[in-house]
Amino acid sequence: MNALGMLEVYSFTTAVCAADIAAKAADVRVIAFDRTRPGSADVPAPLVMEMKIEGDNASVKAAIEAASAYAKDENMYIVSHVIPRPGEDMEKMAYLLDINKDKYNKKLPKSFYGMDVELPKTDFSIGLIEISGLVAAITGLDAMVKAADVKLIHSEKRLGGRLVTLIVKGSVSAVTAAVEAGVKAASPLGQVHGKAVIANPHGEIMKFFDFED
Repeated sequence: MNALGMLEVYSFTTAVCAADIAAKAADVRVIAFDRTRPGSADVPAPLVMEMKIEGDNASVKAAIEAASAYAKDENMYIVSHVIPRPGEDMEKMAYLLDINKDKYNKKLPKSFYGMDVELPKTDFSIGLIEISGLVAAITGLDAMVKAADVKLIHSEKRLGGRLVTLIVKGSVSAVTAAVEAGVKAASPLGQVHGKAVIANPHGEIMKFFDFED
């Protein structure tokens, strides 16, 4: 491993968006998403996510700077760091992957370490909403699929179902309409901790999701 870049942020949504920005900013590989819980309840979201990238030192620095700037603008930034030459055996922590607890992403490996992954083509957009509570999440999802021609490609339940992230795929207009409808429907039932639309998401992000029809 040449250089390892790490960015810790609040919310799954922020981590995915930041990773997409990092991959588009420089020639880096997104190698994992990991998670923990905040040490305090007085935070923007009840979940802390870390996204990890690798590449040459200059590229990793540029990618982390771009991703960190986004997270800071969203008031979701916690900490970031670049290790220029990680020591031996660092891969065990660097590639540690902790997403995909549901039925989605059946093809997702437990680790991308040593894998030569062919990146998927991404001529579509994705929309994310991150909501407190299963009732709110299911209600939001119902509104999303009724509002536009979108497909659910991933759900991420955390904290025993007290935090749910939904990711849908479609055209940018369809995804935008779906996210707006989902947030509107879910908000009265649970707090929305994240929402985003990513047009033409980078293949480095989509390799983590089993989105094929």
